[in-house]
Formats: sequence, C-alpha cells, structure tokens
Amino acid sequence: MKFIELVGNLKQNILPLYNIVGEDSFLVRQAILNIKKAVVTDLEEFNYTKLDADKMKASELDATISTLPISSEHRLVVLTNPSSEVVKILNKTKFEDNATVVVTVNADKLAGAEIIDCSKLDKLDIQKYVLNVLNKNNLSITEQALDYLIEATSGVMSYIANELNKLISFAYGKDVIDIDMVSNLVSNTTEYAVYQLTNAIDGKDYKKYQTILADLKKYNTYGELFSYLGRYFRRMQYIVLNKDDSKLSTILGIKPYAIKMSRQAIQKNGINYYLNLYQKYVELDYKIKNGEISANNALYELIF
Repeated sequence: MKFIELVGNLKQNILPLYNIVGEDSFLVRQAILNIKKAVVTDLEEFNYTKLDADKMKASELDATISTLPISSEHRLVVLTNPSSEVVKILNKTKFEDNATVVVTVNADKLAGAEIIDCSKLDKLDIQKYVLNVLNKNNLSITEQALDYLIEATSGVMSYIANELNKLISFAYGKDVIDIDMVSNLVSNTTEYAVYQLTNAIDGKDYKKYQTILADLKKYNTYGELFSYLGRYFRRMQYIVLNKDDSKLSTILGIKPYAIKMSRQAIQKNGINYYLNLYQKYVELDYKIKNGEISANNALYELIF
C-alpha cells in the first residue's frame, strides 16, 4: 500500500507484519508513528520496542517477538537495518496472530509482510496530505498557493511538513492560506532555486534571473547555487552527446521529462550558448577559489 493509505488501513485491520520500504525518511518516520499510534494504546514502556536489528542474535529476536503485550491488545516491535539473517528468521516465524506487531524498515526479501511504500509522493498525494493537515487545523489553501508550496519545497515531505507548521503558526485569525503568505514565508529549496535560475537562463530572461538572485539574498546559498549551475551546463553538453534518453535518465538521475525540456532548450538556443556559459563559469569558478570574486558577484557576472 502507499503511505497515504496507511492510516485508513490501520483503522480497518492491524496486521502482524509490515515492511516499510522507500527512500523518503520523513515518510518512513511518519509511517512508524502512525502504526505506533494505532497499535500501542497503553503502557508504551512495555508494549513498544525499537531495535537496530543489524547484529541481533536469533535468540534475542525470538524473545522479542514472542513477548506478549501487557494491559493491551497489541505490542509493537520495530526493527531497523534488518540483516539477511534477521530476515531469514522472520521468514521462518509463524505470525498466527497480531498480539505482537512487527515492523521492519527496508527489509530485503521478507515474505508475507504488508508493504508500505514510502517512496517520494507524487504531486496528487502531496496535495492530499497538505489539504488533510490544513483541514485538521480548520484551514484551507488556494490552488496557486498549494502549487507554489510543492514547487518551492521540491516535493520533499520533510520540507513540506516544516513549512506547513510555519504557515499554520502564522495563519492565526485567517481561514485561507494564500499565495502571498506562502511566497513570503516558505523557504525555497536549493533544487527549486536552481530550477528557477535555469529556466531564466533557458529563456534568456535575464531580468527574471536577477530578480530570483535578489529574492535569494536572505538564504545566502550563492556558493551552492553557483556549483549547481556548473553541473547544469555540463549536463547540457552530455545530453547533446548522448541520444538515449532512458540511459541519460539513469546516468544523470533526472526524469525523462527534464531531458526532453533540456533538448528543447538546446534546440532553441544552440549548444554554443551553453558552452560559452560553461566557459565563463569555469573562469569565474577559478576566481572564486582564488578569492578574486564572491560567489554572489560571480552569479551576476555569469549572465551580465
């Protein structure tokens, strides 16, 4: 099941074995908390155990799993970093009831477990999550503000959760979160800032480029942004040299849509546009490392 479906499923039925998989650490932590909330109803000190299972012995694991709950219908055991040996033991264990609920995190080849997918959420699921959190706080959000929130945080749930808490705190006395509140309060991720800057470069919209840099002044991430732009120019060269989009997607770690948009920008502007920018980038990077120019000024000189 998807992470977004977990709470609803727990209300219907609590299973004896779950395996949380996926790379989003925020969702993994939240999935454990959601299961804990549903399973551990009393005496947490006796009915909840979280262990690093990497070096557990078979006898320790057996004892942990076979312990019965106290003054509660269930107890919960969370096993992080399960080794192949731990998985073998779990695969041999008969989970005939759910008095002890076992949760593993990214266990490989675990049989019979309910999978909880904590991969990065798609935009629709993120929207549902945001709307649900705001609804619990008697708040709503405009469509424009919601889109901006997701873009500015690059869809990373840990960022979204932090920014939502900020917005809820500042929304005192209001019913609706609007675009002005989000744009003023939400901190852009470096990834989103790079996305904005490269879009301005591709469109040769240098006024927009300058405005974005001015808006980012309070975050003081100029050095990081400058490095990202260097990688972007190198990426454009690599895309010209390699015609296989599926391989490029894997090698560069970007989505096929991003490659498609890059090819369109190259076709529009010509590869020499990006080669010249990269050459200028190399010269400015040398000056930064020799203390001749700041990263802030280098970002401006790159274009102007």
